[in-house]
Amino acid sequence: MINLDLLIEFIIACLIMGCGIGADVAIATFVRAQQLSKQNQTTYWITGVTLTHTIFPMFGYLLAYFSIQSIPLLTPIIGVLAFSFIAYFLWQELNDYLKSDEDHQDERQSLVTFALILAVSWDALWSGPAKSAQVMNWPDELVWVSFLVVGFIVALCAYLGLLLAKKFNQMSSEFSTFIVLGLWIQYSVIAYFGFLALIRYTLSIMISGWQVFIISSVMVAIIMTLLFIKNEKSQLSQSSII
Repeated sequence: MINLDLLIEFIIACLIMGCGIGADVAIATFVRAQQLSKQNQTTYWITGVTLTHTIFPMFGYLLAYFSIQSIPLLTPIIGVLAFSFIAYFLWQELNDYLKSDEDHQDERQSLVTFALILAVSWDALWSGPAKSAQVMNWPDELVWVSFLVVGFIVALCAYLGLLLAKKFNQMSSEFSTFIVLGLWIQYSVIAYFGFLALIRYTLSIMISGWQVFIISSVMVAIIMTLLFIKNEKSQLSQSSII
């Protein structure tokens, strides 16, 4: 029999963990709402982030539970893998963001979405070891149910981000300046996850999240500007040849 105090502790713990790891999902969904216009894309995205934010904390918890000593050895490797994967995705996106080939975009859609799902899920992986200390006095049934509850909260965060984005788009006019600004915000948020993984997991440097976001925003702005200049020069050279 579960007493009232334990039930309250369970609810509060699930809400805190779900909202904590679901905030990234809400932000990523908000900035990516334009690319989630089709129902199958939306379903794939929300299902993916829900599953990863359910399974990753469970996997991290099991690692901590069975062999806490192995986690420091895995941390630097996962940091490099996360950064490399996100960097590759961003390089592909930034090279193509001025193009309007819809067939090419649809061809890469599944890979892009999968990359983003992993990009916003690394923090969920490392919430598992922290959870192991939180549930020391919980019965096994509550521990496993809590992962499902957290996954459900993350799904709600994704829907909330999508609804807010749609509401925002209804109130805004579509100008090219705002589109570029939206792309910059989107890529900055994604780059943030990569830099955060590299700085904290691999380099073991604990700096605040807003500092990491500033770094990612500046880097993305510089790269987008350079690519824009490169694209302008390419168009001018082609026009001169014609």
